[in-house]
Amino acid sequence: MDPSNNEYVIKVKDVLYVILKKLWLMIIVGLVAGAGLFYINFSKVETVKSNDVLDLSKKLNAGESDVQYQLRAQQVERAKVLIEMIDNTNYQIVKEQSAISNSLYMQIDPDNVYIATAQLTLTVEKDNSNGVDNALFSAYERDIRFGDYMNSYAENIGSTPDYIRELVSISTTAANNTVITIDNYSDKTGSIYLSIIGPTRDFVDETLEVILSEIFNVQNELNKSVAPHTISLIGTQKISKEDSGIRDAQYSRVAHINTLQEQINSYNKTLGAISTDLGLSDKSILISYINTHEVVAVDGIPTEYSETVTNRKAKIGPNLMWLGIGFGAGALLIAVFVVIGYIFGKKILTQAQFFGLFLQIKKIGVMKPLGKRSKFIRFIDVKTEDDTKSSVENCNGLISANYSNLTKDLNKVLITGTGDSKTMSEAVKALGLKGDFKPDIFNNPEVLKSVPDYDGIVLIEQRKYSLKPVVENEINLLSNGGTKIIGAIII
Repeated sequence: MDPSNNEYVIKVKDVLYVILKKLWLMIIVGLVAGAGLFYINFSKVETVKSNDVLDLSKKLNAGESDVQYQLRAQQVERAKVLIEMIDNTNYQIVKEQSAISNSLYMQIDPDNVYIATAQLTLTVEKDNSNGVDNALFSAYERDIRFGDYMNSYAENIGSTPDYIRELVSISTTAANNTVITIDNYSDKTGSIYLSIIGPTRDFVDETLEVILSEIFNVQNELNKSVAPHTISLIGTQKISKEDSGIRDAQYSRVAHINTLQEQINSYNKTLGAISTDLGLSDKSILISYINTHEVVAVDGIPTEYSETVTNRKAKIGPNLMWLGIGFGAGALLIAVFVVIGYIFGKKILTQAQFFGLFLQIKKIGVMKPLGKRSKFIRFIDVKTEDDTKSSVENCNGLISANYSNLTKDLNKVLITGTGDSKTMSEAVKALGLKGDFKPDIFNNPEVLKSVPDYDGIVLIEQRKYSLKPVVENEINLLSNGGTKIIGAIII
């Protein structure tokens, strides 16, 4: 990282001590990972045991009587039926929810229901065939409800024919009234009544027009296929009103979903009771087994026995191996992250890392780390030479004396650095350094211009604050001024 010599000395001891500082995190992550692996593998023992309990092709062991086997088989068969009922009920709920979301009927405001009605007369000419009028009424009603025109209309408005049909009502009055014409012909006349309800005025008006158009279009065909007749529109009516019946029907649909959900809850409660009776830890084991196995009771009583794992305590010991593997893997993962952060991270973490990275910079001194630390962390800092067993006064005194010795022949010294300005200022005062303290040359370009005016430069850099690329750039810029960098003080 240093372009002057392209060398970076990493002290393995320093890296190991940095890893030790994260020992608490390594222990926590290791325990979590170990517990996870232990649980997963120990649960496999439970799965084997559960599968034996649910396997109806064999008895659990020689101690299971014929009656006990039959009771177990009944419970498993009952659970199978309940799971099928839950699946079917869930399917019904999905269908109901879809209907409620998309149904035009459910979009109607009961306080403002739009209605369009129409009355048509159907006259059978020359009454010479009994029952022809009924055949015509049936043909018209069938076409209105199920004609192909309804499919294209539903597609045009972004709905489905079924959602439109439930809004259309049709009734007829039999043609039992005879009309005598001046030509002595007798005709029979009946009526067709249409009613369309909907959420908007435009919808009911458009739907009525579409149905009336279909009626007159199909008249010619029915004239040929059934009997000659005429059909006439007497009139239409369009109103809006409140309809409590629609409100009750809408509430009933929603309540039906709640009822279905209550049924599922009841089924699940029963499954939970069956799971407990079978000695299973959770009903999910029962559901998973039945969904992945064919559950069929054998004819008669089986004579084969399962090799059931019944002693859970006996399986704890072997599975402790997974606890150790998980712990080691979790701890190792944290250690790897710490090493990666040490090598490739941007911040300077330790004094050894700083002077290993910038080999050309002389060490003037290392102040005691800032902030509260545990005894363990203080112990590690002493080992990495980021701290000392001596007092703060002695430590600062040594640094101050070394600074004085290195700068005794210099008239003018520049003290700068990339650490926190306030923290560096306090360090300069605590050490009693003589010189011009002008921090952060990047925000003070004038300082860089004045570098040739100084006889020497002393850097102050801060652990866990100063950034490697910034310090490297700082050193390069200062070196270009021709003034020698005496060394660095790490705070």
